Amino acid sequence: MNEINEKNKGPGEKKATATKKSKTKSEEQLSEIKSKLKDLEDKLLRSLAENDNLRKRHEKETEENLKYATKNFAYSLLSVNDNFQRAIQAIPRENIEKDPVLKNLIIGIEAIEKELHDVFEKNGIKPYDSLEQRFNPELHQAVSKINSNLEEGLIVEELQKGFMIGDRLLRPSMVIVSTGENKKKTTEKK
Repeated sequence: MNEINEKNKGPGEKKATATKKSKTKSEEQLSEIKSKLKDLEDKLLRSLAENDNLRKRHEKETEENLKYATKNFAYSLLSVNDNFQRAIQAIPRENIEKDPVLKNLIIGIEAIEKELHDVFEKNGIKPYDSLEQRFNPELHQAVSKINSNLEEGLIVEELQKGFMIGDRLLRPSMVIVSTGENKKKTTEKK
């Protein structure tokens, strides 16, 4: 029946129908192109955001790698620092004033130790205090417990200094922890 209607239409009517069909088809194509364009624009924006996030993550990782690259080297130097401290502690203090050579030797060792500490500090490596602090297994390595007049769980003695590099632990402190006062003595006193 559509064919009969098409045959009965005049030339002007046929053009109008063809124009309507072509407009409808063009509108559909335009709508489809707009949809594809919007989809591609969305994908492009997501891709740009992802690239920006990757760039930022890479910069952060590079910065952290540079910040903590000295970790192994610094850890190796901590034993040198410990040996300087042991050397200074091993020298009898009563003989220092009597012997000018010994006094100059100590001054030299302390100067070298200070210079080492300055280098550590310039590279973000800092010692932290543990004496009379609460024992923290993330920062301290307990090697012994002892009765003391300090409260239970506080650090009585620091055997080896702990160090941080930036906000990370480089080496834990080796400590002796208080178990509190000896309860037998406390009850005997009463």
